[in-house]
Amino acid sequence: MSLPKKKEVPNLHGDIVSVMPPNITENILSRLPIKEAVRTSILSKKWRYNWFTLPELVFDCSLGHPLINQNDKLVKFVNGVVLLHRGPICKFVLSRLWIPNSSDIDKWILCASRNGIQKLILDLLPQSKHYELPLCLYSCEQLTHMELSFCTLRRPPMFATFKSLRSLLLYKIDFVGFTFENLIARCPLLERLKIDGFTGSTDLIIYGPMLKDLVIVGFCTVMRKICFKNTPLLACVSLDLECFDLQRERDESSRLMNVVACLDGVEKLSVRGNFLKFLALDLVPKSLPNTFYHLKRLDLEICFNDSPTVSVGLCLIRSSPNLEELKIDALSRKNTHPAFWEVHHGPECSLNHLQNVIITSFDGLRTQLEFIEFLLTVTPALEKMIVNGFKEDDTEGEPRHGPKMLEELMGLPRLSMEGKIEYFENGELVEFRK
Repeated sequence: MSLPKKKEVPNLHGDIVSVMPPNITENILSRLPIKEAVRTSILSKKWRYNWFTLPELVFDCSLGHPLINQNDKLVKFVNGVVLLHRGPICKFVLSRLWIPNSSDIDKWILCASRNGIQKLILDLLPQSKHYELPLCLYSCEQLTHMELSFCTLRRPPMFATFKSLRSLLLYKIDFVGFTFENLIARCPLLERLKIDGFTGSTDLIIYGPMLKDLVIVGFCTVMRKICFKNTPLLACVSLDLECFDLQRERDESSRLMNVVACLDGVEKLSVRGNFLKFLALDLVPKSLPNTFYHLKRLDLEICFNDSPTVSVGLCLIRSSPNLEELKIDALSRKNTHPAFWEVHHGPECSLNHLQNVIITSFDGLRTQLEFIEFLLTVTPALEKMIVNGFKEDDTEGEPRHGPKMLEELMGLPRLSMEGKIEYFENGELVEFRK
């Protein structure tokens, strides 16, 4: 009697990667760094060309030191990927890589511009000369997001626009033959704009009918005016600027009025650097004619030894009756501290919706304490006030402030009896002495 034959089981071990559904293959490739995605071509014949259609090409530090430290090999690798690619390139990223020959980058951008690029990120390293973007960039009709670092933008063709661009981030950008304002005017659908490393020396005019989020960080020299035109949707504004060569205007206009006249719809506002000092150079009203009814969060850097700067800060606070969160970086110098109440006089206000307050850079000066007292007496709904100070010891090694300062803060009159005050020194919570 013959033994029954064993049923043969097909060997799928070597074939399993070849029979994967296309959607799983695409999912795997999209999660791999570009270098590893290219290496999958050795898995099987069916995988040899899968990476050719990757919609996102990201070249960054994930390439590893052997490629990053050898420029010839790096350029050869990127050239190979870009030239062999087939189909749309939705996202192209070149980040923190040393590419000395600008013509190489030109070729890659040209290829991306011909394949429906939607997101372009050029986070280049600083060189002696900025990389000058090719004019083919303006032909990217589907481009919705762009980040540029250490680049030069030359005047585009007359009717060229970024008609689909919604998000723009610029860092250390030079403009040749046209201005920053000209660029923004060519982005009719722009919703988010961030300018880091701004070095303007003239008036800054923001024009954006669809703009919702604006961040400007940098330095300004001889700037006379900053204003917003046709920005009805602007909701979040952050101005972190250090202004030099400040000069008063000859006319009777108020810079504060010019800047905030079109910001009455803003929900979040941050003003840092010495930009409040810039706004305080001209006439400072006690309160603004246009009330910030929509403003919920306000972040200010106030130098408390400068009365005009304090006046601008108070003007903004008084004009924001619906504030819910307030953060104050309470800078001050110990050699001069004018009385806070010298600039406090003005129309009474009540911040009925303010619930959370954070005070930083607190060092116990009388002008800062008076400002805190002012806030406590106009906030009936206050839930918590956090005061962050500095830990200092006297000549005998005992805390200069510590529990004593906490007791003084807790003893200030307040409108909200439910509100808590927490006092920190160097990040450590100060508690009452037992």
